[in-house]
Amino acid sequence: MPRPKKTPPLPDDWNYEETLIRIEAITQQLEGGDLPLAEVFDQFSEAVGALQQCDRFLQEKQKQAALLIETLVGEDEAT
Repeated sequence: MPRPKKTPPLPDDWNYEETLIRIEAITQQLEGGDLPLAEVFDQFSEAVGALQQCDRFLQEKQKQAALLIETLVGEDEAT
């Protein structure tokens, strides 16, 4: 049975908002239609990787929020 791929942690200096800005810039370049085909694939690959990082970040934050809510609900039930 194949092992699930472990995703590397996000770099310490990684920033969600900056990554979204980069994705938007890549999107504009791709939509401009002026890039050579090889560059289109490179830019597309970079955008996909950045989107995966954003998705992973949001999933982690969603888990943290759910845990905090669960903790609050547990505290309310204990009182």
